[in-house]
Amino acid sequence: MQRPLAYTVLAGTAAIACFAAVATTHNGATPAATDEHAGQVMCVEFDNVAACFAPGTDPMIIKMVSDAIQSVDNSRYQTTGRWPGSAGTPVNLTYSFPADGLSIPSGVGEGTGSNSINATMTSRFGSVAAGKAKFAQAFSQWAAHTGNTYTEVSDDNAPFFNSPGPLHGGSGRGDIRIAAKFIDGGSGILAYNFFPGSTGGDMVIDQNENWGSSFNDFRFFRNTITHEHGHGMGLLHVCPIQNNKLMEPFLATNFDGPQHDDIRGAQFHYGDRFEPNNNAGSATFLGFFDMDGSASETSLSIRTTSGDTDFFSIDMDNSGTLGVTVTPTGLTYTQGPQTGSCNTGSSTNSLTQIDLELTVFDTNGTTVLASANNTNAGSSESVSGVVLPAAGTYYVSVKSDTTIGSGAAQLYNISLSVTVDELVACIADLNGDGIVDTADLGILLNDFGGHGALASDLNGDMVVDTADLGILLGVFGTCTTM
Repeated sequence: MQRPLAYTVLAGTAAIACFAAVATTHNGATPAATDEHAGQVMCVEFDNVAACFAPGTDPMIIKMVSDAIQSVDNSRYQTTGRWPGSAGTPVNLTYSFPADGLSIPSGVGEGTGSNSINATMTSRFGSVAAGKAKFAQAFSQWAAHTGNTYTEVSDDNAPFFNSPGPLHGGSGRGDIRIAAKFIDGGSGILAYNFFPGSTGGDMVIDQNENWGSSFNDFRFFRNTITHEHGHGMGLLHVCPIQNNKLMEPFLATNFDGPQHDDIRGAQFHYGDRFEPNNNAGSATFLGFFDMDGSASETSLSIRTTSGDTDFFSIDMDNSGTLGVTVTPTGLTYTQGPQTGSCNTGSSTNSLTQIDLELTVFDTNGTTVLASANNTNAGSSESVSGVVLPAAGTYYVSVKSDTTIGSGAAQLYNISLSVTVDELVACIADLNGDGIVDTADLGILLNDFGGHGALASDLNGDMVVDTADLGILLGVFGTCTTM
């Protein structure tokens, strides 16, 4: 019998609740415990809350809930809010686990219950430490793409749902608080999560789920937590259901963690892992080169609505030449905001959101040595043989020339190759301090008229004389290869 949907929305909050799929065999029998989560999980947002339904839920109930969506913008990357900070920049988030026994209010109509997160981690993973490691593993997947950092802190057991963390002026607990309780038993509601806000971001999981299933390194648990925290960062659901995006209403386990569309959404709000690097002073360091070499980075992005610029730097041990290529990445797929049936969307070409422009700057970070803006959106830009005239730090920038899309991010890769000129010792630098100056002149004058294998014999004729003095004076104030 289909259980009717009951929900309660806490004032000023927004949450996501996930209902586990009930997988069945062809004759309706319940599968073995090892196949408990062979099905998927469907979620739908309503008002400021989101609920997840098992496949097979009465379509009328799903439609009723979907029709209640009122406060969610049709742009699926538009959230009810992000964590404090400028759009496109990462945040440093803390999280904490309250003590067992703390009262957890009703979040989606399940009633008040006692926190059991530590007991749940012990029973499912063998110890609290092992359970926390799985949470950290899930958070690290978002950190790898956005640059958001996640640090566990202690929890003072303040009232749940109404006690802000450090980013909203609170103390004694994390920005994200994680609890477990009885919600509706196994294979029902998996978890729910609140969107960012003054008391947002908190997560509650159902203590009765089979979180201890170790298949694919506990992927069922990790993808659930990573999906839930996607909402905790402000991401909405995406349709249609194709099992290729983490933030689809059905929780999929055929992949691990955030996928292409999820990464685009997260980076639109929090930037890539190197943000902020919008100027030469905050440039991302790609390496020191004292010989020929190369460097590359992937899964970076430029926001389509903010005039975003990414800066990179390299250090050269000597003069040389540089080649750089920036390559947009993407694909064509269907996506759109949450709907009741979640079977529609529009075609999106994530390869052509921005026409990228590439520039190489001299050591002052402003003088342009080379630039490239020769192709259209979706194609690479390259420069080659750029002369770097001396040792020092050089800069490369990537920015938008023309914005094609809006409200999203253009992912790209960057690669560079460096050729370093051979560095030959300057024979007139007699004291080895890198400059030919009065100190070196003093050494030569002290040896003047001397015979034999003296360092001051710059021309190698076995005598220090006016010929050697002429060589030194010819490069005075510099150190020149000879």
